[in-house]
Amino acid sequence: MALNGTEVFLEDRGLPLADEAQPRVSIIIVLFNSADYIEACIESLRSVEYPNIELIMVDNGSQDGSARLAREAARRAGIECFLSVLGRNRGFARANNMGFALSTGGILLLLNPDTEVYPDTVTEIVRAFDDRSVGVCGCKIYDPDRQTIQHAGGYVRDNGLSMHYGVGEKDEGAYEELRDVMYVTGAALAVRRDIFERAGMLDPGYYPAYFEETDLCLSVRRMGHRVVYVPGARVMHHESTTTGKFTERYYYLYHKNRIRFLLKNFSWRFLLDRALPMEQRWTGMIAPEEQAIPLNKAYLANIAALPRTLVARRAADRRLRAPRIEDTVSHFN
Repeated sequence: MALNGTEVFLEDRGLPLADEAQPRVSIIIVLFNSADYIEACIESLRSVEYPNIELIMVDNGSQDGSARLAREAARRAGIECFLSVLGRNRGFARANNMGFALSTGGILLLLNPDTEVYPDTVTEIVRAFDDRSVGVCGCKIYDPDRQTIQHAGGYVRDNGLSMHYGVGEKDEGAYEELRDVMYVTGAALAVRRDIFERAGMLDPGYYPAYFEETDLCLSVRRMGHRVVYVPGARVMHHESTTTGKFTERYYYLYHKNRIRFLLKNFSWRFLLDRALPMEQRWTGMIAPEEQAIPLNKAYLANIAALPRTLVARRAADRRLRAPRIEDTVSHFN
């Protein structure tokens, strides 16, 4: 089968007949040179207790055999699998959107290929969606030691810097309540199908990665739906880095998309009165020296891309038809 010129493999269902009274959950995984992790990720899905899932994988031009390993792992695990193989890296957002086009579930669970889910994670997500006001659910994400919290929901500062609650803390019960948050990380993000589509899906303008999920969560909240952190939905995340974390390239991509996120989503008054002053304080007093060059490159890239960003800004405003939400955090912790 082909989708937009890409090769698609349809694997036979290996699961017992699911209870159709429970909504189908489409698990979407984007691969990019993920051979070191994808087999363990898929193996963790074998133990998922929830009976009605499908697995959609989109290979983003991997050169390490990720697609073959993923297909074989899904077959061994007995999981229904749809695999689309792209010839080149189309970016995290576009690849996930292609996974959405292949999916059938009423709930989408976007997973990074270097994650491993706990048996009751999907059940906890579906339970959270019993509340119709909830549009997006995020997980409690652990470091590989499965004791240290990596993410328990997130917030954004006035200059767009994204922060994780609980990061680096041992899990000792401080993050056990379901609560509303500004955003949840795309490493393990669940969203209602209809809301994902109405929000415009993930914005490919954040190519190749970073801030797509932050943008989506803000759009969902503007639509009047909640973004919640679900403590019972647990995931381990290796946080492998196809872009190379804490390299000059990583900092460039992060700051480029951080600034685009601000320009696309916030009022001009907010940008002048709050974002710019915090950016000046951060760059003057706090920003690490090694980020100076990629940060300046990110500023220049956004100047060059400003016409396209303004087009995306107007399109989002027309689609959402809702007031802007500007509840960012005005201080450094």
